[in-house]
Amino acid sequence: MIKDSTNQELSVLSALSYLGSGLKLALSPQCRLFVIIPILINIVVLASGGYFVFTSIKGLLSDYLNVLPEWLSFVSYILWFILFCTVGFVFCYIFSTVATIIASPFYGILAEKAEALVRGAPFAQMGDDGIAAIIKDIPRIIKRELQKMGFYLPRMLLCLIITLIPVVNVIAPFCWFLLAAWMMSVQYCDYPYDNHKIPFADMRHDLAMNRLCTFAFGAAIAVAMTIPVLNLLVPPAAVCAGTKFYVEIRNRYTLDSALRNPNNQVTSGM
Repeated sequence: MIKDSTNQELSVLSALSYLGSGLKLALSPQCRLFVIIPILINIVVLASGGYFVFTSIKGLLSDYLNVLPEWLSFVSYILWFILFCTVGFVFCYIFSTVATIIASPFYGILAEKAEALVRGAPFAQMGDDGIAAIIKDIPRIIKRELQKMGFYLPRMLLCLIITLIPVVNVIAPFCWFLLAAWMMSVQYCDYPYDNHKIPFADMRHDLAMNRLCTFAFGAAIAVAMTIPVLNLLVPPAAVCAGTKFYVEIRNRYTLDSALRNPNNQVTSGM
């Protein structure tokens, strides 16, 4: 007997496990080739960005500490710790986002390969895997990334305003984390949606209909992104995990459609 799943969210526990299964998909022989180049891009961007942030903070903080009275010198250790944790956390996401945008053409192909493995059948719209196919898709992919940035920036501005308001800013870390979790879900679930030419607004609607699961999935990615070395593997693993999330959502909609229209038969592969 088919159990009615209409209007039910996906399992939060399943969402938390998606990143682990996504990593297994990313390291599979079928996907491995399309993981190497994004990892190299991540290494270059994160290493360059990390060096820039470290040198900038070091100079800025040294100038600030020079004006402190000697009896407050112990404050320097506290300031170093707080500043590096805060700025490192923020810039980790900024540089990871930049690296993701640069590597997005390869992530689109990785999502195709991952979907084929998840479904156990070739991706219906999969084309050539050559460089020419990647170059051909770059304008569409960049346009999609700009749509994401248009979605992120107003919400980041709101969090920044909350951070600057006394008393209210006590909730700022919580707001930033929720935003980061949602951004991670939007970023990495979008690749399979884009491969199927599903509008960005429809993708956002699907995630909103599975809000708790979406936050849990994004939170797992956000936390993993802060772990050195591991964060190099997180983006491709998250692409594969987002693809699995997409398949689960679309399969549920197919089941719900069949339950609402029992006279229509859903054939395999639709």
